[in-house]
Amino acid sequence: MAMTPPFWFFLLFCLALPGALGEGAPVDPSQADPPEQEEKRKAPWLKLHGDYRYLYGKGRLAARIPANLKKSRWPRMDQDVFLLQRRLRLFPVVHTSQETQLKFMIEDKRNDKDHTQDHHPSLSRAYLQHENDHTKWELGRFNLYLMDGNVIDKRVDGIRTSFGKKTDPAGRTTLFAGQTTGDDNLHRKTGWFVQTEKQLGKLNLRSAFLDFRTRQDQPASLPALQAFGLEPGSSGKGFDRQQIWTTRLEYQPRDRWLFDLELLGSKGTHGQDGYRERKAGFVAAVTYGELDERKGGTWETWLRYYYQPQSSILFHTMDGDTGFFQRQGFQGWGVRMDYVVFPGLVWAIEGFRLQNRKAGPFTRDFREWVLGTSMTAYF
Repeated sequence: MAMTPPFWFFLLFCLALPGALGEGAPVDPSQADPPEQEEKRKAPWLKLHGDYRYLYGKGRLAARIPANLKKSRWPRMDQDVFLLQRRLRLFPVVHTSQETQLKFMIEDKRNDKDHTQDHHPSLSRAYLQHENDHTKWELGRFNLYLMDGNVIDKRVDGIRTSFGKKTDPAGRTTLFAGQTTGDDNLHRKTGWFVQTEKQLGKLNLRSAFLDFRTRQDQPASLPALQAFGLEPGSSGKGFDRQQIWTTRLEYQPRDRWLFDLELLGSKGTHGQDGYRERKAGFVAAVTYGELDERKGGTWETWLRYYYQPQSSILFHTMDGDTGFFQRQGFQGWGVRMDYVVFPGLVWAIEGFRLQNRKAGPFTRDFREWVLGTSMTAYF
């Protein structure tokens, strides 16, 4: 829902005035303070916070293709990719009561390397949230980030509800039903998931099952092969339906250390390609540090190893391009560090080295290198 510049500046002025008179922004700009931390106020009231990020990244994509296919329209066989992006996000939150909030996100993106990728100010999230000591409801357009984002990190239209707390003997259960947003059938998927979470001392256990499918069956990935009676197999791209099982184990022996292992199992099908796979994988990670955007000098770093089948990925959170590997899946390393230069300003640097997990019938060695850095100001 795009807005013209005059309306944009008028909206900024109207929202910023009451926000400036209120309390400061929470550490996480995408989330409001939990009800128990909110100052008791007379409803309704409005809070405004946001962030501005400057991102620079460079990627190298390389793929070995059989000689007889090199003249075909194969995407990104051997090329460099650059990203120079400026992003502004504003998060107006209208508190209609102590437990009920209307949450919005207004976002503006500019890509200085490719202005066709610019996104002018638009309303990217708008949803109703109701939360008390035992339940939480969200209805509308919000961001769906599951566990560590290895399966899905995507804007969705739908309903999500959670019951209980992970520290309770019975743990917490979360349900979701809805659809992802996007400009084409590949990005528009309808589905649901159920997740359970339980805290056992220093061990946190989370398990989920997801079932998503495209709203329409996708066409053949490599239609030129059909003339020879050939199927693309894992050299093709995309799935009509994906069913994913995931369990994440988090162990925190000390305040600054966190070890986690996410086990994945998935089944993917694509009708026009005659393709079906059922595979397993995992993501292992270690995190050290204690990041607090309100305290200068604090920092955090993590190291991850990925071994994922492609059918286990709906929309990956990483800045690397997992779709580049077609249906071969991928494996490799990722590393990142965040450092608070001074309160409210965070510098980050990250890198990935990835390759295909298994060769397809018409694809061979796929490799990807990504290095990026960013500065983010929170207000």
